[in-house]
Amino acid sequence: MSKAEIEAKIEFQEEIGEANPGGYQPVRFARVKYKASPTAHIDIRRFQRGYGDEGEEVFFPTKVGFRFPEREFRRVVEKYALMPESYVHPIIVKKCFSLLNSGEFDSAVIQAFKAIETTTREKTGAPADMFGERLLKKAFNPDDGILTNHKLPKAERFAFLNYITGAFSFYRNSSSHRDIELDFVSAFDRIAVASDLLKAIEDAEINV
Repeated sequence: MSKAEIEAKIEFQEEIGEANPGGYQPVRFARVKYKASPTAHIDIRRFQRGYGDEGEEVFFPTKVGFRFPEREFRRVVEKYALMPESYVHPIIVKKCFSLLNSGEFDSAVIQAFKAIETTTREKTGAPADMFGERLLKKAFNPDDGILTNHKLPKAERFAFLNYITGAFSFYRNSSSHRDIELDFVSAFDRIAVASDLLKAIEDAEINV
């Protein structure tokens, strides 16, 4: 089959990555959608460095490679890809990453937001019977919260209070009170929000 015939069968194609870039035989990852197929595929193929008609450097695809459905590629990558541990708060890494790796996505999210609650209580010295939104609203009350950053304009203090209580209620409570269909990526997105909030809590100065 000629190159023109192959290209006629392709709806779209985009390169998504490359291994050994600049080498003589780089391996390129491409997302390909064929007109006859309802799903996209990932093509992993070795290229060979050569030269064009005018002596310019060109990389030619070889027959060494394989192609499989994108959903299978995502399944493998989600399971084995390295997570950015240097970006995520160490408490989140300790409490949540093993749950993520074992597929316990709801539990990972709950533990992430539980860390927000326990860290806030410990830092403010709040009693054990103060928890959830009530605890966060007291700690970050825009007017007299013990952890409120009064250097910020009042509108931003209100915005942060809405951010932390909204994320806590929406992500933590939903996972606690009903079954949520989460996958690795959606769970990690929620955990990243918890990590951001946890860093803000730890950075907050105590108002005396």
